Amino acid sequence: MSVQEIQSQLAKLSPEEQASVARFLDSLRETHSPAFARELAERHREMDAGRKISEAELARILAAKSATPRS
Repeated sequence: MSVQEIQSQLAKLSPEEQASVARFLDSLRETHSPAFARELAERHREMDAGRKISEAELARILAAKSATPRS
């Protein structure tokens, strides 16, 4: 499928669906950025050094992140 075909299909989506696709693309860009790779490496070093969080703390962090409006 070409970019033009994808764009044509995206234009047919509802505003809510388009917003969902936009969030997905933002997430994709973020996870493939050099900054994300550096952050992930730093987090791994911290975990290897013994700094870890509980499952409950992770759930709290993720809930707070998903509640934060994106600009």
